[in-house]
Amino acid sequence: MWEQLLQCSASGRVAFCIPWPAFLGGPTLAIYWYGILAATGIFLGAMYAAKHVEWEGQDPDVIWDAFFWILIAALIGARLWYVLQAIIGGTGEYSLARPLDIINTRQGGMNIFGGAIFGAIAIIIYARVRKLDIWLLTDAALMGLLIGQGIGRIGNFINAELYGPPTGSSWFGMLVPQGQRIGIYADMTTYPPDTRFHPTMFYEAFWLLLVFGVLFYIFRRYQEQIVHGRLTGAYLMAAGVGRFVIEFFRLDQPKIPGSIFSYSQLMSVLFFAVGLIVFLDRMGHFRIPLIARPQNERQRQQAYQKILDDRRKRERAEQRAKERERRRKQREQIALEKAEAAVQVSQAEAEEAEDAEQSMAENS
Repeated sequence: MWEQLLQCSASGRVAFCIPWPAFLGGPTLAIYWYGILAATGIFLGAMYAAKHVEWEGQDPDVIWDAFFWILIAALIGARLWYVLQAIIGGTGEYSLARPLDIINTRQGGMNIFGGAIFGAIAIIIYARVRKLDIWLLTDAALMGLLIGQGIGRIGNFINAELYGPPTGSSWFGMLVPQGQRIGIYADMTTYPPDTRFHPTMFYEAFWLLLVFGVLFYIFRRYQEQIVHGRLTGAYLMAAGVGRFVIEFFRLDQPKIPGSIFSYSQLMSVLFFAVGLIVFLDRMGHFRIPLIARPQNERQRQQAYQKILDDRRKRERAEQRAKERERRRKQREQIALEKAEAAVQVSQAEAEEAEDAEQSMAENS
């Protein structure tokens, strides 16, 4: 068994292996770095989303209550869009004759556009059922997504995937093993093992975390002016711009026939367009039909002031509760000390009585 575990863990993509039943594909199960990093990113993103909601005066538990449903929807959407894009591109990787390949994420990847769309649909349904602010939830979730996606890109580097063309440099870029080479770059004679490729996953990770940092600073610095939904529009525009540019460096994305653009770049343009419409609507410069009007500046400031007032009330209530608890413990301590003192007095009186009896017995 130890030999099998060591053999399973030999790949750099594998973090560790565990024993696994044979009828489930054992004897070992590989736990990949990509999965660990993706799970870490998702968890940290959810933590941020919960804190974001709390900063807006709402119960952070709504994020954790919705977490499972949003995550499942996002994973399904991300996988389906990846498979659909591969089918449209004519790669031949997937077919309805092999349905298990479609759902097996270990044999392929996911696409953030499908994940964001399906996740947003899940948020809208959940918010409507629970009668929550949809725009607040999308703001929180998409800000968290920036964190999660940025961390997840490190897994792409470990897997040596989503890289770009050769950099032409002897020191800048990433090395790609022959098994991970695609297209003409699999020719190890023309492109020897020391050829360095553009680490596009790091370019995107840098962009995502930069966007998060900028939006987070703006949100915290000008929170009283940030109407719910503006961060959603800003995310969609920034994600569209970043992905559109980075796609020019990606080698694995199928192109639209007769053009230099990929299908993901088409989605990037749509993301930017939708984000611009949402942002203008939330700014009050445009009206999306059937969508409630956003707060104006005065209404937002009043709402934010109420958030601050409610927060102060909760803090004062917590302080009073702590003070009551402190006094209760103090009273208990005083009562305990009095009881101990009474016990000591009783013991002393008993000892004195016993001494007096002994003295009378000796005198007699």
